[in-house]
Amino acid sequence: MIPIASPVYYLGDWAGNVTDDYGVDWVVQTEDGWSSSPPIKPTQTDKSQGDGAWQGPGFYGARVINLKGTAIAGDRLSMLAAKRRIKAAIGARALAKLTVAEADLTLTSQVRLSDQIDISDKGARGFVWSLTVVAADPRRYSADSAQPSTGLPVVGAVGRTYNRTYPYSYPIPAGGTGSVFFNNLGDYDQTPAVITIWGPVINPWIAHVQTGRTLSFGITVLEGQRLVVDLLARTVMLNGTASRASAVTPGSAWFMLTKGLNEVQFRGDAGASGTGAVPVMSMTAASAWT
Repeated sequence: MIPIASPVYYLGDWAGNVTDDYGVDWVVQTEDGWSSSPPIKPTQTDKSQGDGAWQGPGFYGARVINLKGTAIAGDRLSMLAAKRRIKAAIGARALAKLTVAEADLTLTSQVRLSDQIDISDKGARGFVWSLTVVAADPRRYSADSAQPSTGLPVVGAVGRTYNRTYPYSYPIPAGGTGSVFFNNLGDYDQTPAVITIWGPVINPWIAHVQTGRTLSFGITVLEGQRLVVDLLARTVMLNGTASRASAVTPGSAWFMLTKGLNEVQFRGDAGASGTGAVPVMSMTAASAWT
């Protein structure tokens, strides 16, 4: 594909503002919903006895994106094939990735088709098209994600050593706090992340320094197991299949990453290991924009 204008829109195997591999020029003439901020869901209630309203912090709604343009092919058969390609780019059921590449930044969003794809002929070799997609998560994410990780610092036992080995592994006491850092370059004040904790670790907890919120888990993650914490979906999964939401201890508070520099801390008791494995926490996150 050869870009012919900016930005370039990529959706499945289709792209807008390009000359595609079949020689068809796809021109996006109108865009609505991508460049603007998401719709706002205000939180307010009219005062029953007084002027004005009671008002709280609002929320962002789903992002609806409309694209309209023209397609010009070299011949009628190529034009007919182009119609089929744009309709095959996205369907009503599965999510698709919308990527928008601008001169300075490339951002992505997970979208689903929300209305029919309209197509109207324009001459013998061209047609006018329009499509509407919706992103349930209104954030526009950086195309590149970061995955910092940290081990669990431990303190070795203090005392006399003996030149003898016993066929048993004892838990290693945790002696410190590991930290991962992520710089959210976007302007979204609540950006999600996926945190993975690798065993062996007993009763792990994670804390977001900037908000002061902590999530702790009453669970033992054995060597070779992983506990995956999705901050957006608010799910806790062991080895990707078994829910462990019940392991979240009372007093825990879910959090999101903020704008700018974020520090997430990791603690727990290192469990028994037959191979010398140490507990590790990793975090996958991408900068997010409104």
